[in-house]
Amino acid sequence: MLQSEIQKIPAHFIRRYFDNELHGVILEHRKIINRYVKHGTFIPDLLGSLPTDLFFLTIWAEYTVTRKATSLICIFRVFSLSSYIDKLAFAYDIPLTLHEFCLILFWMIIALHWQSCFHWLMPIVTTSMRQPERPKSDSWIYVNNIWESRRSWQYLNSLLRAIATFMRANLLHINPNNDGDTYMIIVLQLFGIVAPWFLITRCMQFFKGVNSSRLRYQGTVAQLKQYMRHKQLPYPTQRRIIEYYEFRFQHRFFREQEIIHTLSAQMRHEISMHSCRKLVENVTFFNNLPLSLLGRIVALLKSEIFLTNDVIVRANQPGDCMYFIASGTVAIYTNSGKEVCHLEDGAHFGEVALVMPNEMRVASVVAVEVCELYRLNRADFARTIHPYPMLWERIKKIAIERHEKTMILNEQ
Repeated sequence: MLQSEIQKIPAHFIRRYFDNELHGVILEHRKIINRYVKHGTFIPDLLGSLPTDLFFLTIWAEYTVTRKATSLICIFRVFSLSSYIDKLAFAYDIPLTLHEFCLILFWMIIALHWQSCFHWLMPIVTTSMRQPERPKSDSWIYVNNIWESRRSWQYLNSLLRAIATFMRANLLHINPNNDGDTYMIIVLQLFGIVAPWFLITRCMQFFKGVNSSRLRYQGTVAQLKQYMRHKQLPYPTQRRIIEYYEFRFQHRFFREQEIIHTLSAQMRHEISMHSCRKLVENVTFFNNLPLSLLGRIVALLKSEIFLTNDVIVRANQPGDCMYFIASGTVAIYTNSGKEVCHLEDGAHFGEVALVMPNEMRVASVVAVEVCELYRLNRADFARTIHPYPMLWERIKKIAIERHEKTMILNEQ
């Protein structure tokens, strides 16, 4: 877009938006203006910004009540205010629950405030459209004798009457005695009937949206229990399967593979690096690897979950992978069954299997508690490191030294 064209655009329109159909950011000012006019808050802003007082500067100057009543058209500005609240919530990363609660509270306060204004205004408008006069004797203002009271007391009485009408409660005598009051209360009570259902629907939609993954998890577990009963699995096995699901999904079910596949390769890489990079960097022979190579290794990691007392690695068995501990604790046992040590979050084991394909495992590894591990297969690692022969030799040398130290420990 040329600089001269940009200068012709009002500051309010110098923005951009993402078009879901075109899957791109729109920068053309005509499209931006058209979107704002048709789908934005242009019309409410225009109505709420009309200078109604200009109509009463000359021939209608004495119509003070009419001028005050027409100025209430500024109520349309609340739509822009609501959109600004949404933008502030997004900018400051306010939790969705708090945002929804504040938004509902905002609309409730606005609705009650304007109902209070209409309750006070209606008897005055029906009395005179020129200068404000004391309402007629059939109005609630005259009955309650608050025309000459202080403003705060007038507002509180109007608010109380608005709440009683809105909630259709018999908190006070609100039966109108004139036509204007009657029509207004009919409209406001109809609004009071519809509003609770709107709030209930909004809360249900919000609850379903926020807890959709939790509800889906509960449905999945219910199906799982029916399946286990159908297969007549023993209770300990059922308990372990439920425990696996609880740890795997954390009481929330989502289709991780579908979510990951919808992301770009760059986003998937960032997620993998965020999840596993620190684990890989703790491995001695991975130190000083090029960042690009480290990223490819991280992308090869596969998550596995082991329950308490599960045997992860058996001694004297061929190994074809190593493990990184994301969470949990494992116990290391020698060939004779002697417990050597415990490994916790961030530790790793089995790295010798990556560079010594014919070597047997020298120790057994058992899960002390529910553990989440990341597995790196030897075949995947070999394909990745193959273009770097010098690195391969260095890693192999370090792994052999670690293996020899472990063998000496086992013989003691």
